[in-house]
Amino acid sequence: MNKITVNSNKKNWQAVYVSSRTEKKISEMLINKGIEAYVPLVKTMRQWSDRKKMVELPLLNGYVFVNITSIENDKVMQTKGVVNFVRSEGKIAVIREIEIDRLKQLVALGYHLEANGINREYKEGDKVKITSGVLKGIEGYVVDAGENKQIEVLLESIGQCIRVKLPSELLISL
Repeated sequence: MNKITVNSNKKNWQAVYVSSRTEKKISEMLINKGIEAYVPLVKTMRQWSDRKKMVELPLLNGYVFVNITSIENDKVMQTKGVVNFVRSEGKIAVIREIEIDRLKQLVALGYHLEANGINREYKEGDKVKITSGVLKGIEGYVVDAGENKQIEVLLESIGQCIRVKLPSELLISL
């Protein structure tokens, strides 16, 4: 009799929904359990009535990414604050490694780049590809046709978009 086995040792990136404003804490708890977890954080200036402060906030509110095997699902779900796995068509959504790499690249660069020089003409809705730098090869859509182009990068696996401002000389039309 042949027995079909599923490779439960293969790790895949998955996203979990977490309680609001707990992304960093839950990520820490998962790491303490031996689970590879990632929360894309961006620095932003916050102002209170008496002061301004640079703080790190999650880029995608309510999400933590985990790189786990299927046998580690329960370990993740038993973590306080984890609500559920992100699902697509009823199954736990698997996120491609390249999408996590893109997220890491976007976070490493930050949102805003200043540019002087050639200003190619793009209009909202144009599909473009980044031609150089660490984001080379990433495709997206122009959502702002102002001086610095803002492109949206879609993370297909979880249906989220991220906006990044880029100088037009780094873009080509597709």
